[in-house]
Parts: sequence; C-alpha cells; structure tokens
Amino acid sequence: MSKYFPQPKTIKINSDVELIAFQCQDTVVQLASIPAGATFELHRHPESQIGMQIAGRLEFNLNGTKEILEPFEQVYVAGSNVLHGSINPFSEIALAFDVKRITNSEEAEEAILKVTSTQDEVTGFECKSVVGSWFEIIITQIPPKGIIPIRQSADEIMGIVLNDKLTIAVAEQQQQVEYGSVYYVPADVVYGGYNSSDETVSLIELVIKLRSHFSLKDSFSKTVLTTS
Repeated sequence: MSKYFPQPKTIKINSDVELIAFQCQDTVVQLASIPAGATFELHRHPESQIGMQIAGRLEFNLNGTKEILEPFEQVYVAGSNVLHGSINPFSEIALAFDVKRITNSEEAEEAILKVTSTQDEVTGFECKSVVGSWFEIIITQIPPKGIIPIRQSADEIMGIVLNDKLTIAVAEQQQQVEYGSVYYVPADVVYGGYNSSDETVSLIELVIKLRSHFSLKDSFSKTVLTTS
C-alpha cells in the first residue's frame, strides 16, 4: 500500500449518504455523493474542515448562516468546534469534497470564501483558486497532452482528478489517477504529471500550509468516524 496513492475507506454517514475517505498523513480527504433530500445535521468536531461542491448544489449551514453552495464557486471553512451542516433540497445529486485536519488556531474560524479565476504560475494553464489561513485550493484545466512540470513544495499537496485520468508520479511511484482516488505529495517530495488523453482534465489540488498545523498521529481513527 502506497502512502502517495492512499486506499479509500467507505464511511456510512446515514441511510442516504456514504463518504469515500482517504488518509493523507494527518489530513483526511473525503468525497461524497449526496442524493436529493439528504441531510447532514448540524454538528461540530475538533478538526477544522473545508469543502467545495463539484457538481449540483447544497444549502450549507455554517453556525446558523445559510448559503447555497454552487460548483467551484465557494469554499466553506468551519474551524474547530464550529457548528455546520447541510441539506440537498434540489432534485439532482450533489457531488462534493471536504478536507479535515486538526489545526493549531486558537480562534474558531468560519467563512464562505469566493473562488476566483487566475492562471497557474507553474503550468500557465487556466485555473481557479482560493486561499485560506491554513490551505489553498487550485482547480486547473490540464489540456490534452498537457504536462504538470516536475516540482516540489514545502507544503503538503493532495490531488483529485474530476474526469478522465492523469498520469501522476510521486517520488519513485507512478499511477493513473481518476475520480474516486487521490494522490498525496508530502512536503519536499518531487512530483509531476501528464495528461495522455485527448480530453481536457480538471484537477483539484489541495495545498496544506504546514506552518499552520501541528501533527495528530491518530487523526484517521478520530476523524473519519465523525459526520461530514
């Protein structure tokens, strides 16, 4: 089993919703398919959590403030022990991802951040991005035969491929990555990628700013058993 390409673990939240969870060191990445009418009751947990819609919409409740989340338009930020929950009142299935991690922030954080269009500095490809206190999310369009140059970062990076496949190499390991799997790049580890298909591939990269965190060695057992 590779730490760079973690295996999924299925977590049943309620009768309507199951999550696919991936342990990436001290961070948990979760993918969710949320049917019409499904509800995540208001809850809180020690981990900070961020999330974004991939498809469909959700009505999100952040500590009593409600907002409709649209695909790739907003990121919610729920700090440690901040109440949050959601409901899908719409007719279509909603796809979303969220990220959970213990942070060292002493102040409870809560926000709905807007995603802005920009250009990736490394690849030059079109992208959207949003920056928070302990994270950055970058959504890049990788064109056919497009290359993600070999690089390394002082922060941790996790990647979610939304359509088709990307060839991703992390250190000495290489795999084809598609939706339903993720890749994980620890700090200071070399990685890169390639789109061998004839389709533009959408890639979400989650950057964890390590200077904003402390380690929680058993975060998986304490995190994935809580609600989303």
